[in-house]
Amino acid sequence: MNDKTQTIVRRKRGVDEEEHHGGVWKLAFADFMTAMMAFFLVMWLINSSSKETKAAIVQYFNPTQLVDATTSDKGLRDPTRQDEGKTAQPQENVQSPPPEKLKDKEAALHSQPLETLDEIAKLDHTPPPPQNAARDPFDRAPRGAPPPPAAAAAAENAKTAAALQAEIERVAAQEARAPKVEVKQSEEGLLISLTDDANFSMFAIGSIEPKPQLVRIIGQIGKILTERRGDVELRGHTDGRSYSGRSYDNWRLSSDRATVVNYMLIRGGLPAQRIGKIVGYADRRLKIAKDPLAPANRRIEILLRGAQP
Repeated sequence: MNDKTQTIVRRKRGVDEEEHHGGVWKLAFADFMTAMMAFFLVMWLINSSSKETKAAIVQYFNPTQLVDATTSDKGLRDPTRQDEGKTAQPQENVQSPPPEKLKDKEAALHSQPLETLDEIAKLDHTPPPPQNAARDPFDRAPRGAPPPPAAAAAAENAKTAAALQAEIERVAAQEARAPKVEVKQSEEGLLISLTDDANFSMFAIGSIEPKPQLVRIIGQIGKILTERRGDVELRGHTDGRSYSGRSYDNWRLSSDRATVVNYMLIRGGLPAQRIGKIVGYADRRLKIAKDPLAPANRRIEILLRGAQP
């Protein structure tokens, strides 16, 4: 039997070849600690600095700041605001500065911030805006300003009512005897009132038979209303005289008179579709409450709803 000898070779590594385990996290931790120290140092400097120092730092990192960061007294910055007790002087004969001064001012534009728009205007060789360029919205309206919309609308409505009354009065003036005409603007529209007086009654007493003058006048009013927009409402009113008849009273008398006026308007040319309501109020809405038997309580009202000029 042959003996075989087995040779084992063992090699040793050098010192430089030793493996290093767990060394990378130390570098990351060192970077993190350095960043945290820098952060807390900056926070400490900001907390310990005064307002003047902070403003100087802001100006250093923003040398071309053109707008003042301070809060203005008004809602909008007023570049022409003057100190109390001083008045602005008019600028005349504004001339351009010499070239050497212009260079100095342009250099100042890049070296320090401009606090007001007046300084920018000087560098641009243009005078600041006039004193009346902007007005405080809380100030009272100056003289000569247009009236507010509500006042203007009220004036226009009054003008429209006066024009319509004058037009109806010209029609009534063609008759020897006619009812009293009154036109006024109400919340619902233009209200035309035809009223009895001591010398003229539109209807016979206690009857719905109209006088010939009333028929002609109502027909002309129908033509006038065709030229205006809006639905028409008719209202009848009586005085305080009571009727003893069982089949007739002030309610039926006032509503029947308003219905007769409806037929007159349609004969005058007003489309029947525009008549939206016919109502009788009897003696419940007296014009002269102290005198229920006064002729002025007997009246016909024509309401033009939503009347436009």
